[in-house]
Amino acid sequence: MPKRCLLFLLPLLLCYQLACAQTHDLNYYLATGLQNSPLLQDYQYQVRSNLIDSLKVYATYKPQVSASGTAMEAPIYRNFGYDEAITDGGNYTGVVSITQSLFNRKARNAQLENIRLLNQSLAAQRKIEAQDLKRIITAQYITAYSDFRQMQFSQEVLGILQNEQPALRKLVQNGIYLQTDYLNLVINIKAQAIAFRQAQIQYKFDLNGLRILCGIVDTGMVILAEPEIQVQHLLTASLTPTLQKFRIDSLQLVVNRNLVDLNYRYKWSAFADAGVMATTPQGIPHHLGSSIGLSFSVPIYDGGQRQFEYQKLTIAEQSRQTYRDFYLRQYRMQQLQLREQLATTDELIQDIQEQLASQQKLLDMYKLEIAAGLVRFTDFILVITSLAETQNNLVQAEIGRFQVVNEFNNLK
Repeated sequence: MPKRCLLFLLPLLLCYQLACAQTHDLNYYLATGLQNSPLLQDYQYQVRSNLIDSLKVYATYKPQVSASGTAMEAPIYRNFGYDEAITDGGNYTGVVSITQSLFNRKARNAQLENIRLLNQSLAAQRKIEAQDLKRIITAQYITAYSDFRQMQFSQEVLGILQNEQPALRKLVQNGIYLQTDYLNLVINIKAQAIAFRQAQIQYKFDLNGLRILCGIVDTGMVILAEPEIQVQHLLTASLTPTLQKFRIDSLQLVVNRNLVDLNYRYKWSAFADAGVMATTPQGIPHHLGSSIGLSFSVPIYDGGQRQFEYQKLTIAEQSRQTYRDFYLRQYRMQQLQLREQLATTDELIQDIQEQLASQQKLLDMYKLEIAAGLVRFTDFILVITSLAETQNNLVQAEIGRFQVVNEFNNLK
């Protein structure tokens, strides 16, 4: 008996919880999810790290100063010791050197351009990931909202049945309806209360799934507002973040080819040093000195590695074009499919709404006639069951439309 009472009190308890609950909309979860995403934050960290790399490139082509020192003594005693002609008996050096590469602007600019393109690629990838995260959060929000609507409809049907219970009890007492009709109503009320409880459990489960996606720590009851998802103007494929990334990848391959060429150019550098070089400690004060000069290098032959690098870059470009062409075909096909699905879903929703309006009129008529005992009570139950099924079909169709629009708006 207590369990049965608790089952019927659940809708009242939920009504109280919802009256005290906050209302959150889709934008709240999208903003929170994007803000809490560690993946999107990681892209910002990578951009900051690349900024440091660009500063390192500038530092690499500035004068490089180094210091070195050596103190070495090679003792000789009778037949023990190294040949003095080789060791000079010792080596005492302390030198400060400075080196500056010359004519390095092209190499420096190529490396900086490579970092700049890398940042652009990260920005495009971040847009792709953000759009994908928005799509996932929106899909989960729609699922949870579907559960919420189902819970509301179950509560409405339960309310209709419970409202008829007192009137039917009197009609049974007056002999207009049978005791079995009243028992049938009680069974349907209990079944609807169970369905309501199931919808409530599913709503809480999917709502917590939405919170997990967004990084929200909360288990309280909230009301989800109807998602305001309008069909957006679809970007042409050339403006999507994915195709922008393909273009950046192409430019990076060009820069990489320039870097290969620069590795086979001549290299000039100037150097200077100052310090001491002596073979004995006593000679240190007398052998202070300095030097200055130029160095030059150019690759002549390395076994054909340059052509191998060209071949690798050519293969990478072919792979890039293959992925790009497949993406363009896939993007166009997804557009056509989603547009067609959206049109058919709109037609389905219109048909269901017309059917629901007719069933609602029929239910209103049954409510009037059942009080006079003009219809069979089992027919009244069938009308309510049919109405609930149609309402559920309408919810599923509307949720399906939200999902289609979500996929359409987040084509990337």
